[in-house]
Amino acid sequence: MNHYTRKTREWLDDRFRQTDRRGVYFAHQPIYGFRMGHSEKSLLHRYAITYQIMKLLSHLRFDNLVDVGGAEGYKGALVRHLFDAEVKSCDLSQEACKRADEIYSIDTQAIDVQDLPFESDSFDIVLCSEVLEHVPEFETAAEQLVRICRKAAVITLPHESIGHVEKHSAQPHAHLRAFNMNSLDYLESRGFKIIRRRMNNQFLKPLGVLAEAMPRSHKRLIPLWNLYNSSLPFLRALFGERTMGFLVYLDALFSSVMSYSTMMFVILKDKSAYSTRPLKQIRSSHIIDFAVPFHYIRDQS
Repeated sequence: MNHYTRKTREWLDDRFRQTDRRGVYFAHQPIYGFRMGHSEKSLLHRYAITYQIMKLLSHLRFDNLVDVGGAEGYKGALVRHLFDAEVKSCDLSQEACKRADEIYSIDTQAIDVQDLPFESDSFDIVLCSEVLEHVPEFETAAEQLVRICRKAAVITLPHESIGHVEKHSAQPHAHLRAFNMNSLDYLESRGFKIIRRRMNNQFLKPLGVLAEAMPRSHKRLIPLWNLYNSSLPFLRALFGERTMGFLVYLDALFSSVMSYSTMMFVILKDKSAYSTRPLKQIRSSHIIDFAVPFHYIRDQS
């Protein structure tokens, strides 16, 4: 493990120890449910990615899956819940693995995606969502994911400009590279079929903020955010889970023909594992309704 990866692990370990004053764990994903707080914001962004992943998985025949970069185990646990599959959640952060074990009783292992400790073809499906943009050796990591999958590797990546990446490259756990829809073409040249999807339509983002209706602070446009925060009771009465679910559904439609900020690549190692028709119906409500009680971290040692 190189110096950068070690420093990233330290940063992630600190992040996955975060709690409020009562000891409620502050989650990366909306594990406590819609508007329950104690997690990072941008619910539409997160729900849309998860929805698209689950929709895609509904076209694949599989018995087990490993989520590489699985944070506190949210997506892995949802896969287990929806598809009755055997699931393993892995992350660079040992603290993230602890949270996944505590919250979801899921099998976990701390790993480096650039050097995965698994034999080739170990898992039917390998999921790696919003991870490779943080990795110095992107190609090495992608090849590792394909190596350990038996049927398919499902990868999501942000679609950002080079300027945006360079502007934020000095931050901890930064995005190190800009990606586009052709970034994995080199795998296709090796004989793998790649399915591509677009997610997170930028025009729906403001509607997502309104439907989320959670307090926000911002360094700029303070009067606008103050107006938003004062309007939260009205927004909560006007919008609800159904609105968010509809926006998640719309995102899947709009992103295919309009602006998008996230991409999904499915590298099919076994083309027969993919069905053109879904094997299970996945609705946005399946994602929004999936929640756990508040998780308390009492021992920080």
